[in-house]
Amino acid sequence: MAYASRYGLVAALAVCALTLSGCGAGERLQRLNPFAGEETDDPDAPAQSERVSVLAFEQTLEHSPDFGQPIDLPTSYVNDRWSQPDGYPSHAMQHTGASGDLNRVWRTRIGEGSGHSQRLNARPVVLDGVIYTVGGDGRVAAHDASNGNEIWARTIRRRTDDGDGGGFFVPIPFIGGGDASPDRMSFGGGIAVDGGRVYVHRGAEFIAALDASTGEEVWRQTAFTPFHSAPTVTDGRVFVTTDDNELMAIDATTGDVLWTHRGISESARLLTAPSPAVFGEVVIVPYTSGEIVALRVQNGTVLWSDSLTRAGGLTPLSTINDIAGSPVVVNDRVYAASHSGLFAAFDLRTGERVWTQEIGTLHTPWVAGDFLFIVSTDGEVVALDRESGQIRWITPLQAFRNPDKRRNRIAWAGPIMAGGRLVLASSRGELVLLDASTGERIGDRDLDGPVYVAPIIADETVYVVTDEGRLSAYR
Repeated sequence: MAYASRYGLVAALAVCALTLSGCGAGERLQRLNPFAGEETDDPDAPAQSERVSVLAFEQTLEHSPDFGQPIDLPTSYVNDRWSQPDGYPSHAMQHTGASGDLNRVWRTRIGEGSGHSQRLNARPVVLDGVIYTVGGDGRVAAHDASNGNEIWARTIRRRTDDGDGGGFFVPIPFIGGGDASPDRMSFGGGIAVDGGRVYVHRGAEFIAALDASTGEEVWRQTAFTPFHSAPTVTDGRVFVTTDDNELMAIDATTGDVLWTHRGISESARLLTAPSPAVFGEVVIVPYTSGEIVALRVQNGTVLWSDSLTRAGGLTPLSTINDIAGSPVVVNDRVYAASHSGLFAAFDLRTGERVWTQEIGTLHTPWVAGDFLFIVSTDGEVVALDRESGQIRWITPLQAFRNPDKRRNRIAWAGPIMAGGRLVLASSRGELVLLDASTGERIGDRDLDGPVYVAPIIADETVYVVTDEGRLSAYR
């Protein structure tokens, strides 16, 4: 049942060649690391006191005539599930409700966190009162969502000795938190739950389906290169991409590959796990090259494609065009943003661009009614009009641990919405609450450690996974 891309080995060797060329690996990764060392190689870069906003530097943004005025949110609802990496298959969660003060009610350990040879970057998923997680060590666990008690756990491992999916594995350089070694290697991962099965990978060269009640493995599918995106599962199909930009559509029951699509090869990427968005008969795929492609879910026929690339970056990091957050589909609109600094709305049927704004992000935009919310790569939370793309308000968050010397950049993950509040987590170990109508900061909570994975919400409870492998619930 194993499947292997015929271009996988070539792509893998290209990655190795890129890593070994030019300068030392440590030096190269230091320059590409957005959260370690100084922000830029330019010794004349401005100090924090003269920090130029990402919303002004190199960019011209269109503000709404109502800029700074409160926005009207739709009525909230209580979502009883967060079964996909970004909530629903379309990734449009709208105004999810939470009536409590969002104080911590329980915490537990889900497995190992990030380390020198592993990376924890999988958001948990929730269905039928059970929360499923995958640690940096590949430990998959089911917990009672009401109290955190563990129901079952198992560790998924690569089978390299039994002939079932040996594959060709390429370690991916870690590009992450402020105190991390630039030479740290990582595997990542992703998880989804649907139809009584948990679909999971740990960033290796296989994806597995587990029984949601027991954790027993049902099937696994392999590829030459590691899986990259978190899986999206809907209507009997699993959609997941590999490191060499190949989308695989897999039968959710049998694990057989139904069809594939290959994007433009791109060796430089960020260690995030965006997932394809599915709306009706269309799947929207984000690739690390900056490509966004719309395909028919039945057979992979290309409907349209575009590229969210942006030339002229001033640093090596700013030239990475990876679409690091997942696209979002609402009715006839697709919203997607690249790391390099383009945020765009597309017509779902034709692919025509409706509007663009020069905002880069590492995370999935949040949609609520007529508005979009996004955290930029410069740590600014932005609210935009969904139809026009015009900006309604901007709230800057702290960008550096050492503002005077612009050292140790702070990573922000999110936002999600919880009863009129935007919730974001940081690598500094704090949970920040903003008024979604105005952008005003209205609260914060201390976390157990740094966070690089966006929180989730289900049943009026916000769940946060720290980089050290701890899961906490706030309600």
